[in-house]
Amino acid sequence: ATLATTTSTSVAPTSQCTGGIPPSEVSGFLDVHNKLRTVISTGNYVAKGKLMPAAKTPIANLTWDCSIEASAQAVADTCVFESSQDRDNLGETLFSRSSSGGVSIVGMGVVASEQWESKFQQFGWSDVKFTMEVVTSGVGHATQMAWADSTQIGCGIKLCQSNTQVIVVCQYRNQGNFIDRNVYEP
Repeated sequence: ATLATTTSTSVAPTSQCTGGIPPSEVSGFLDVHNKLRTVISTGNYVAKGKLMPAAKTPIANLTWDCSIEASAQAVADTCVFESSQDRDNLGETLFSRSSSGGVSIVGMGVVASEQWESKFQQFGWSDVKFTMEVVTSGVGHATQMAWADSTQIGCGIKLCQSNTQVIVVCQYRNQGNFIDRNVYEP
């Protein structure tokens, strides 16, 4: 199964967070993340030709959290493309796109999430356990998306450099990507 052919079981928040990103972007983030988690859970996820085992118990859909969104937005607002420090039990994924002709935030929830997931296709996924081999393979953003103990997400989007760059930051509670722990229980 590919992510494009699955149906989403996520529900967008009924109201936008105060000062938050557009509801359509929230839906984009949740849809792509939760499709990935569902396909992995059911044992139908193929990463660069390798069928990953089903989860012993279903990986829960992520839910949107306004306080996490505010934290992620604060990171995006710096217009600095690097992992933030002092994240209290929050995992983090980053995405940036630049164009001299200008960029928009429209569709970035889907674009950034699909880019993170694509690392499984680009580099493969050698093990459900988050080992040093997995770390160095380049799939850290994708494993954070799938991390079963992460149940909440919030993201921020910021236009930077006179609207020629967009920075996307998602943060997750509970933080994932701990060495020698399983992304999920197979």
